[in-house]
Amino acid sequence: MKRIFLGMAVVTMLATACNNGNKPDSNADTTNFNSEDGTITVAEPVVREGEYVNLASGEKVTIVKDPTTGIAIDSKTQIPVQFYYDPVTLDTMYQSGMVVNNLLIKEGEGKYKLDDMKIKVDGDKIKIKTDSTKLKVDGEEMKMKTPDGKMKVDGEDGKIKTDETKIKVEDGDTKVKPRN
Repeated sequence: MKRIFLGMAVVTMLATACNNGNKPDSNADTTNFNSEDGTITVAEPVVREGEYVNLASGEKVTIVKDPTTGIAIDSKTQIPVQFYYDPVTLDTMYQSGMVVNNLLIKEGEGKYKLDDMKIKVDGDKIKIKTDSTKLKVDGEEMKMKTPDGKMKVDGEDGKIKTDETKIKVEDGDTKVKPRN
C-alpha cells in the first residue's frame, strides 16, 4: 500500500474534488495523515468493481477493472465506461475510478466531459485547479498549493508548509517545526 503524507488542505481538496466514497467492504489503498486531532484517511482513485449506472446510456452496468489499461469497463460488453454513477454513495466516477463530482459538464443527451477549466487528465498525470487550489499529480509525485499552504509529496517522503508549521517526512522520520 502506498502511503502519501497529506496536509489538511489536501484532505479538504480531495474530500470535495476526489473523494472516492468507498463502500465499507472495499479493500482500498489509502492515504493517511496523522494530525494532533487523529488520523484522516482518504482513498486513492482505484476502479472498484460493482453495480453502477453508465452516465452515457443511463443503464445499470457491472463495472470491472480492465486488466491491461486499469480503467473501468462494462463486464458484459468489455467496452470502457468513461463516466459512471454510484447510486449508493451518490458519487460520479471517471474511468480511472477518480470521483469527479461537480467536475462534469453535460454536452448533450448522454454526453459528458470533464470541465477542463478544473481538471486535466493525461495518463497518470492529473491537474486540478479551483479558484483557490492547485493540485498536480504525476506518478508518485504530488504538489499542492492552497491559501493555507503548500505541500509536496514524492513517494513516501513529503513536505508541508503552512503559516504556522513546517512538516517534513523523510525516510520514515517526521519532523515538525513551528514557523515564526
